[in-house]
Amino acid sequence: MYNKMIVEIACNNFQSCQNAEAASADRIELIENLKEGGCTPSYGMLKMVKEQISIPIYVMIRPRGGDFVYSNEEIEIMHGDIALCKKLTVDGIVFGVVTKEGDVNLEACADLLETWGSNRATFHRALDRTNDIHKSMQDIINLGFERVLTSGGHKNVSDGKEVIRTLQEQYGEQIIVMPGAGVTPQNAKELSDFCGTKEIHATCKNDTSNDVMTNDNFSDSYPVSDLKLIRGLVNAVKDVS
Repeated sequence: MYNKMIVEIACNNFQSCQNAEAASADRIELIENLKEGGCTPSYGMLKMVKEQISIPIYVMIRPRGGDFVYSNEEIEIMHGDIALCKKLTVDGIVFGVVTKEGDVNLEACADLLETWGSNRATFHRALDRTNDIHKSMQDIINLGFERVLTSGGHKNVSDGKEVIRTLQEQYGEQIIVMPGAGVTPQNAKELSDFCGTKEIHATCKNDTSNDVMTNDNFSDSYPVSDLKLIRGLVNAVKDVS
């Protein structure tokens, strides 16, 4: 679909967003609750990132961790979050809804896309939880999503790279296939070359903590997308020496 390699960094705090931009990443997936795979960030976070970060921002629309089978109330929350993203003029959104039977929830996804009013939407790794990844890809394409984020139905891209390559070969002219989960500066270039994909997704995270005087019985570390790791990944996939 295009030749330029696009690097997306999943960021769960403002420092991570600053690092992603400084390291020349192309896009941010803005999330909260990284340990659960990402949930919708707060209004304050959305507003600050939109005001102070210049690269495109795609916002995670996910009301909780766990599975991707949502109640009617949770779907309504997602509609509200999407409406807020529209108001703040974010660049895109990221979501996915599946049924208890392991299929893409066509009705819920179509309704959420209608609320969004644009195809600038990524169907995230809920795809990897479905029972038939090829049927799900066709459903996602028919719904009008811009891209899918996938580890090929496996827990990480290294185990799922054969499937990712097949998805790229079969559907890459109809939708952007973006590998994610376990992408590092060390494996990103080899993975992209093997799969033939033109976008890649990573956190490049390191745990950090503030130098504060607290009770030593507790750990207050938190993950931050590391400037050097992001820069290393960007340089690797874009052949920058």
